[in-house]
Amino acid sequence: MNGVLVVYPERCTGCRICELRCAYHHTAEANPARSRVRVLKWEDEGLNIPTTCYQCLRCTIIDPCPVDAISRNLKTGAVVINKELCIGCRVCLFECPFGAPSMDPVNNVAINCDLCNGYPKCVERCPTHAIEYIPADKESAARKREALTRTSEYMKMAVAE
Repeated sequence: MNGVLVVYPERCTGCRICELRCAYHHTAEANPARSRVRVLKWEDEGLNIPTTCYQCLRCTIIDPCPVDAISRNLKTGAVVINKELCIGCRVCLFECPFGAPSMDPVNNVAINCDLCNGYPKCVERCPTHAIEYIPADKESAARKREALTRTSEYMKMAVAE
């Protein structure tokens, strides 16, 4: 099933269960540094913002990869990074306007949300439903844009203060 992740920062309590579940699913290790979702915390503002790949239709990280390690999974629509091909050059980190890819500190390769093959573990475990996985259609595109706008506004508020 093609779907998209929608983030609701106002629901996030900062528990970071999503980070732990993601890391454990992908590495069998509860190490948030190896997670494909990150919770940005602004303590003074009381903001917790889950961030992950928005799986953009016009993805800016696929073409610049010098070794063609990045592609789109046709089944799920996820932008995936082949860890066997990745050389750890970090080009994708610089090309993504949302800072979605990160580096796996153990393997020194880029990692990105792969939607857990259509069953995102971060969504399953989020106790406040701050992250939802919804079918990819026109309505979800509008909800995704709305959530992205809301997240951007929260981030602007945090930076301004």
